[in-house]
Amino acid sequence: MVTMERSQVVLDGLKEAGIDFVASVPDMNLLELLTLIAEDETITHVPVGREEEGIGVCAGAWLGGKHPAIVMQDAGLLNSANGITTTALQFGIPILMLIYYAGDIGDNAFHMLGLVIEPVLQGLGIKYTVARDLTQVKQQIADSLTICQASKRPVAILLTRSVL
Repeated sequence: MVTMERSQVVLDGLKEAGIDFVASVPDMNLLELLTLIAEDETITHVPVGREEEGIGVCAGAWLGGKHPAIVMQDAGLLNSANGITTTALQFGIPILMLIYYAGDIGDNAFHMLGLVIEPVLQGLGIKYTVARDLTQVKQQIADSLTICQASKRPVAILLTRSVL
């Protein structure tokens, strides 16, 4: 299966779960997924310059009645920790975070990020799941959004290279 087909599965999962707003930061590893999101007429897509900005944009979208998600690389999670803490966590804003898991097992790039990303999520008190099996992605998105909305907190899905 080619990357565009894999990305379509992720997009379908977002749409089936009810996501109707996505903020994103450009990233080569997420190019196919971001292209599909941008071309989809049922999702409002807002490209942002920094991940922390995306958290604020998603918070505004949620306050406006949307069901937001942000798509970013794991380095972007580190960049957005302040916005997540002072906005999403403090004010109970449910944002689904789809994060490319650079440095995961089997990935030869950004190994330091792979070492710290899960402990950072744990330190922030953010529930997360690691998506390694494409056949499970739609269910992981649905389950993650359920807990995100029920808890009024961000929830993360770490998307591995094998999924994208």
